[in-house]
Amino acid sequence: MKNTFGWMQMGASDPKKAKEFYEKLFDWSLTEKAMKNGGHPYVEIDAGEGPCAGIAQGEQGSHWIPFVNVRDIHESTDKAEKLGAKIIVPITDLGGDEGFYSVFTDPTGAVLGLYAPR
Repeated sequence: MKNTFGWMQMGASDPKKAKEFYEKLFDWSLTEKAMKNGGHPYVEIDAGEGPCAGIAQGEQGSHWIPFVNVRDIHESTDKAEKLGAKIIVPITDLGGDEGFYSVFTDPTGAVLGLYAPR
C-alpha cells in the first residue's frame, strides 16, 4: 500500500453550519450519520465518487485534518512517535469493518492523521 492521502476530517465548532456551508459551496452530498456510541452525529461527505471526508463536532474550534492511508497503523504510529511526533489521538478502532486511525503533531507542530483498514 502506498502512503497516500485518503481522507479529510473536519472538527467543527458548529457541524450543522459547516454542513450547510460546504453543501452549498461545492454542491457535495452530505449525509448525517448517527454515531454508534450515541455521541454527536457525524456528517459524511461524498464529492461525487463515494465518501471522501467527514465533519464531526470539534472540541477545539474548527479545523481540517488530512489522513494518510497506511498498511499497519501500529507500525506507522510507533514510527512517527520515535521520529519526534506527539500522539494526540491514540490508535482508535472505528468498529465493524471500518479500520483504525490515529492523529499526531509532527516535530514542526503540523497535525496529521493515519488510517489503516482492518
